[in-house]
Amino acid sequence: MKRERLKYVVWFSIQVIFLLLSACATSTTVTVTGNTNQPMDSCNIQFFNHSKPSSSYETLAKIESHVQKNMFFGRTAKLEDDTYDELRQKACAIGANAVVINDYVESTAAEFSHVHVWASAIKLNRQGDTIKPVR
Repeated sequence: MKRERLKYVVWFSIQVIFLLLSACATSTTVTVTGNTNQPMDSCNIQFFNHSKPSSSYETLAKIESHVQKNMFFGRTAKLEDDTYDELRQKACAIGANAVVINDYVESTAAEFSHVHVWASAIKLNRQGDTIKPVR
């Protein structure tokens, strides 16, 4: 009887661990296309969503990121929250000071919410850039 109970406890524990591990997942691919810079200590990334900088810039890398959250745990993946954090981290690591969101998709499937984003990590030639809408 104790052996059977132990099997049940182990099986249940494994299921709970699997559920917790599958609650959130992020995968990101960075493809370097230009000259990367040293990572910045204090990194302040400017985001351009559906727009491009009005001044000149150099594209350092293309970034593709997929963020998944489990809604049963009260989380929903959002572009401005989870995805911006991931893009900020990757852009800072290659010395970029801005990210252009080229395209993104927010969706839900079963208990999961997803954000898939395609972006470019860039180095603005000057700070304080203004946003120019994409046409």
